[in-house]
Amino acid sequence: MLLACLFSHFAHADLLLNEQEQAWLKAHPVIRFAIDPDFAPFEWLTEDGEYRGMAADYMALVEKKLGIRFQRVPADSWLDVMAMIRRHEIDMLPALARSPQREKYLLFTPPHIIVPGVLISAKDYDSIEQLQGKKVVVVAGYVWDDLIGHHRTDVRLIRVENMRDGMELTALGAVDAMVSDMASVTYALRENAYSNLRIVSYLPQRLELGFALRGDWGMLRNILAKTLASLTVKEKETITGKWLTLEETGFWHRPTFWYGILSGMAVLLLILSVMLIWNRVLKHQVVLRTRALENAQLQLIHAEKMESIGRLAAGVAHEVKNPLAIIQMASDFLAKEVADNRQAHEVVRDIDNAVERANTVIRGLLDFSRDEKLDMRSADINEVIERALQLVAYELRQHHIEVVTTLGTALPPMQIDSGKLQQVFVNLFMNAAQAIKAHGRLQISSGLHRIAGVHDLRRDRDRRFRLGEEVILVEVADTGPGIPEASQEKIFDPFFTSKPVGEGTGIGLSVSQNIVNLHHGILDVHNGTDGGAVFTMLFKINREL
Repeated sequence: MLLACLFSHFAHADLLLNEQEQAWLKAHPVIRFAIDPDFAPFEWLTEDGEYRGMAADYMALVEKKLGIRFQRVPADSWLDVMAMIRRHEIDMLPALARSPQREKYLLFTPPHIIVPGVLISAKDYDSIEQLQGKKVVVVAGYVWDDLIGHHRTDVRLIRVENMRDGMELTALGAVDAMVSDMASVTYALRENAYSNLRIVSYLPQRLELGFALRGDWGMLRNILAKTLASLTVKEKETITGKWLTLEETGFWHRPTFWYGILSGMAVLLLILSVMLIWNRVLKHQVVLRTRALENAQLQLIHAEKMESIGRLAAGVAHEVKNPLAIIQMASDFLAKEVADNRQAHEVVRDIDNAVERANTVIRGLLDFSRDEKLDMRSADINEVIERALQLVAYELRQHHIEVVTTLGTALPPMQIDSGKLQQVFVNLFMNAAQAIKAHGRLQISSGLHRIAGVHDLRRDRDRRFRLGEEVILVEVADTGPGIPEASQEKIFDPFFTSKPVGEGTGIGLSVSQNIVNLHHGILDVHNGTDGGAVFTMLFKINREL
């Protein structure tokens, strides 16, 4: 105990801690922290649960200098980590970027991890200025997403869920380049050996990560700031060199090589057997990677196809509008001229009905092709559902359809365009009424839902959601005949309809899915266990509202 006190005293003396700071450390010998488990190379957990990364190395240095102990608290997800530090269930985060929103409830030390931004590509670009009009990939939600998305409108931005997907698309040539930070790129190249990728240029922007502390622990911020300032250049360069240097180890340095040379034939046969097994594992990994790349390519192809259809739809709609206006004027003129001729009047009425139907198709085409900004405001989605039900109440009563609502209470508010989402619900309710025809039931429910299986993410092509994430779920179910399995994959395609000729344009569900996508949500469909179609919507929860 005496030696420990002496060690702690001398460690603190080197940092020039005052009496209050030393007393605070003595009163708090254990500091709790939590991490992002998938933030390599800054911090992550190995398969054995070992905490590793640049932040882990800095934590070990600080722990040694202060003579205290950092205790890691397990967490299921990054959202849980942020919620825990808000509730003071943990005391600090080892590596977090400063932002105005986070500064409202966290204290930050000066950054101890500063990494430059880089541009990587498999093509011969000399600078980021040559990427005008090109496809550039970033990890969604990272600082580079915000930088490119808000300040460089001259590139085609592609967002992916993680670093590996982005580098694979870049290595394959599906995109032109990727923007990330030097540490993440170095780690990914070391782990996956992308032989055709290179760093094109360094960006003026940097990724800066510091310790983030609970808002009432200003004393610890001062202590950690002094500790970081006391680190020597050699100590910092040791950590930086460990994670930012690419090293190729020659095979003659590996123990397995010398073991093979000195082993007998029996050991050689054993190694050959292991190699065969390893080759099979690698082949399996290649198959999985190939499938992942094919899925990524299909997503890009689908996005480009939908963009082309949108442009075509807008062009067709505008070209047809003017002739229809002329036909409508001619019909109005004829209606006055043949007012006393019943047979001619019926022909004019048929013309009016045909023009109205064509106008309905044109409005659908324009809605589908329009890329307007949403009027996003904080609102309760249950109120949007109830207003949509009021609009279709007469139609539902005419069909003798019973409406059953189970709307969750105390749902968190959402940033939505209420008018656009109301359009989606009205379309789904009217489709249900047409499917039921008469004397059926329409069920609408909303509530919190935790994603438990990949079936929830079937249409999450942009990988916005993760397994285990809590979301807002809305379901619209009817007692109609349901949707054939073969039609479920095409039902959201433009102009696809399962209704008889003259009863549907095939545009409504395409527009509805586009609106939900603009809200960063998912719209999907399946048949219920008792028959009937069930449309489901998933929306992200913004905990900061």
